[in-house]
Amino acid sequence: MARNRTNIAWMVALGWAVGAAVIGLGDAEAQSADCQRYGQHRDSYLRGVSAGMEQQLDAMAVQRQVPVQAAAFYWGGALMQAGDTRTLAQLTLATAAWPGQAERAERAMTRISDERGGDLAALLAGLMLSDGQGIDDPYRARAYLTDASRRGNTDATAFLGLYDACHSRRVALN
Repeated sequence: MARNRTNIAWMVALGWAVGAAVIGLGDAEAQSADCQRYGQHRDSYLRGVSAGMEQQLDAMAVQRQVPVQAAAFYWGGALMQAGDTRTLAQLTLATAAWPGQAERAERAMTRISDERGGDLAALLAGLMLSDGQGIDDPYRARAYLTDASRRGNTDATAFLGLYDACHSRRVALN
């Protein structure tokens, strides 16, 4: 009789383990699809925001006959003096694509958000901190997305939902 109980206990435990594994695989596949969707929307949004600024920056450099980096430096200073955080955030994002500049641009974007309170800067900082380039920090990325959402940025609110669907399990396990 004791042997039957032991076999039954092992069979029940094995059944629970198989069930948990199947549920875990389903959750992992759903999370993978959520992460893929978040990544596609994030990358598309970042490209869209920076594309127009890259063209304007190139045009300014040609007009003034200076290297593009110099044009960005002087334009950025003028934007800071004017307090134009939205355009400054777009300019900073456009410079992130330059070789070796991703980390610098992420730090600059977080400073724009922290020191100047720009909702677009907070949104872009959150997206940049989760894009696999430069510094990746899922906790800070979510904090910046939340901050932008609280400041009334509807894009940030939409991205926060996508971000949570993708990263909630991964962040909880860290």
